[in-house]
Amino acid sequence: MQIVRTHNEQTRLEALHDLKIIGSERLPEFDAVVQLASEIFSCPIALVSLVDENEQWFKARCGLEADGTPRDVSFCQYAIQEKDIFIIEDAAKDPRFRDNPLVTGEPRIRFYAGCPLTLDDEHMLGTLCIIDRKPRKFSQAQIEQLHQLGRIVQGLLRTHHNMIRLEAATVEINQKKAEAVREHELLTQITRLSGVGGWEVDIEKGQPFWMQQTRDIHEVDDDYVPSMDTAIEFYAPEARPVIAKMVEDGIKNGESWDVELPFVTAKGRSIWVRAAGEPVIENGKLVRLVGAFQDITERKHFEQAIRKSDAIQKSTFAALTEGVLLVDDTGTIQSANPAAAKNLGYADGELAGRKISDLYVHVKCDANGVLGCCNPLMDAVENPSTVRDVIAGVSREDATLTWLKINAVAIEDDEAHDFKGVVVSLTDITETKSHADTLKAIFDNFPGGLMHFGSDFRLETANAEVKRLLHHTGGLLEPGVHMYDLIRYNAEQGEYGPGDPETLANSRFERIGSGSLHNYERTTADGRVLEVRGTPLPDGGIISALFDVTDRKQMEQKLVENERIAREKSEEMQVIVANMRQGVSVFDGEGRLTLWNQQYIDIFGKPVDEVVEGATLHDLIKAEKDRGEFQGDVDTHIRDLKQRLGRGEVVRSKFQHATGRVISSVHAPLPGGGWIGTHEDVTLQEKAVEKISYAAHHDTLTGLANRTLFNHRLDEAIASARSGKTYPVLMLLDLDKFKPVNDTYGHDVGDEVLKQVSARLKDCVRGTDIVSRLGGDEFAIILPDTSADIDYVSEIGERLVKALHTPFKIGLCHIEIGASIGIASLTPDVSDPSIFIKQADIALYSVKHGGRNGFRFYSDLEPADLRMTGTHGPSA
Repeated sequence: MQIVRTHNEQTRLEALHDLKIIGSERLPEFDAVVQLASEIFSCPIALVSLVDENEQWFKARCGLEADGTPRDVSFCQYAIQEKDIFIIEDAAKDPRFRDNPLVTGEPRIRFYAGCPLTLDDEHMLGTLCIIDRKPRKFSQAQIEQLHQLGRIVQGLLRTHHNMIRLEAATVEINQKKAEAVREHELLTQITRLSGVGGWEVDIEKGQPFWMQQTRDIHEVDDDYVPSMDTAIEFYAPEARPVIAKMVEDGIKNGESWDVELPFVTAKGRSIWVRAAGEPVIENGKLVRLVGAFQDITERKHFEQAIRKSDAIQKSTFAALTEGVLLVDDTGTIQSANPAAAKNLGYADGELAGRKISDLYVHVKCDANGVLGCCNPLMDAVENPSTVRDVIAGVSREDATLTWLKINAVAIEDDEAHDFKGVVVSLTDITETKSHADTLKAIFDNFPGGLMHFGSDFRLETANAEVKRLLHHTGGLLEPGVHMYDLIRYNAEQGEYGPGDPETLANSRFERIGSGSLHNYERTTADGRVLEVRGTPLPDGGIISALFDVTDRKQMEQKLVENERIAREKSEEMQVIVANMRQGVSVFDGEGRLTLWNQQYIDIFGKPVDEVVEGATLHDLIKAEKDRGEFQGDVDTHIRDLKQRLGRGEVVRSKFQHATGRVISSVHAPLPGGGWIGTHEDVTLQEKAVEKISYAAHHDTLTGLANRTLFNHRLDEAIASARSGKTYPVLMLLDLDKFKPVNDTYGHDVGDEVLKQVSARLKDCVRGTDIVSRLGGDEFAIILPDTSADIDYVSEIGERLVKALHTPFKIGLCHIEIGASIGIASLTPDVSDPSIFIKQADIALYSVKHGGRNGFRFYSDLEPADLRMTGTHGPSA
């Protein structure tokens, strides 16, 4: 990499160094700008970068820990070559940056946009830049937004420059050694108070003296003679009692003051000033008041602008999901995005100006599976704090219900902004995935209890271990039982702790049914401890796994208690630890190993001579890193662990070791300092969970992708086409003469034929192509990137027809079938997957009608072919 110099590099560096900002302290004003830039542009990294001779230094940073980088790898050195926004949409494709270590390594820059910063429109000192780890486009509106933020940073730089010049002027004033004793003492006090303009009042004479800078701030004529009364009259009416009281306290009580107040100059300008003063005592007597005076209007206006922007942005972003309504406190919709209009059954632009109460929609709420009338939109206006993840069905007239998740966040009126109302988010949750297939053998052999709940939260199946662990009676573990009934029974048995059973059950059901992963422990009525892990399935169902960890929990509790008396019972502790199934490691308050067992060594595969008393955690993990068994940063890992333990947390983690084992570790703080770790090999449990996930997306007979995975991959292919990357091809296949195989030879032979068909299909396409079994003798193939190569697609079609027409040998049977294939290529005017599938299905029907055992393209169909299918051509 090399440094790129500007055409005026020497004078540019002089201007930068004259600013005296490199290495200066962090300021909240700069930090607020980069934080705001990160939020506005949804970029993980935002910086204020100043480009020096050989490095760039970050005055403010968001999303990056470094204070700067060498200049030769800097993107900003290119941005300062011009006066407009410098944009790199994909650094990996730009020859200037694709080999840059900031692109190939951390922070893995892909997108960059930098606004040059200047104080004189000639010398570009640095940039306000935003960075993303993925390629992206940058609109003209976003360019203007970045310009506006850049102007704010330039204002801050000018303020800094003025303060530097001010400090230099103050030093110069002090060095001149004023001619008179009064001026010397005045300047000394001004320097101590860091003021801009100075003033003095002789208590005996009662006559104020203003320095020229003070007179300039007041905007008075050169012959103006101030007095105590007229000086206070310059302050805004509401500020006069404040400053008068402070001056009085200074005279009577010898108290100093330093305040920021509104002020009106002699020319009628409204400004803000900082006024500071203190009494001067000589020989125990007050002789004068001295002080400093500063115009802070620009900073005040900037702070107010930042507060207002920050309040509105945070309130808006807190509720932003899909559809968004901005409603004022009268219930009138001020703005609505297209998604909100669609979700409520209106056209884009129809909602603005309407009252929430006037919306012509029918609403039904789903409370624990029971539908009831409600109006969460009105609730959002009247009491927004009650509208959190409300599930409601919305329709207009006789239209199908659209199910929405509704949230509301209030925007309170205050000095920061002049809007009071609520932001309402509407997320469409109508579409869900179909039920995942589950394998009974996996349930029966799972090393723990396993339950499968469908998308309606009703129990589908449970293995025998669940019944052994839970001891539930009265049919609570029979198929069809609702998850809430199980949770309510557990709450009534006291397994969720003290409190109202209904409240506890509702809270637990809401958390478990939220669609996210969950992992927690609970104690049964007979005192056993169960670890419960829940994994949501693509169709909305849940797989819940239960493990009896009573022995482990009891041992952990016993180990924590025994640590307190370890010196008296060390031998007993060693016996207990040595006979535990889990690996155990105990560290003292200095992070040094004091106790361990053989299982700890075996689980991590450590050399015996490495684990010795007094070894630090840093030494042990550093040794693992040297062997390639630990991939993270050692110091960061240890610092994070100690901080969490220091807060009293029990730190749980699960990771795959270099040996391939999946290890579950629990670190608990000890009362006297230090911590105890228990480590368990949970590889079998993790593999069982992986099998369940695989089963949810694959056909159990052929191992091909099932309909769920097919739909997901088709959506991805169409989304890729929308971005202009690729255009996929879809093939739908029906086996010809397959039904007689089942009727003649039986389903066992038919199943074997389907397995061999699947193998032949995969042999005919690329490894990146998606082969799916949709059901019965129906198959589908997605060719993600081939629509432009019709000859290649035809070759694939011929290969498939030939492969499936070749006889199958099943035992002593020779079976002949064939295949009819319909092919559709995605075109720019098609974005709906159902239309894409319909086109391939029409082509398939044409093949079947024309004699079977062949393939046809939808684009090649004649009008007569389309009339047979009841369609009207590609434009239908």
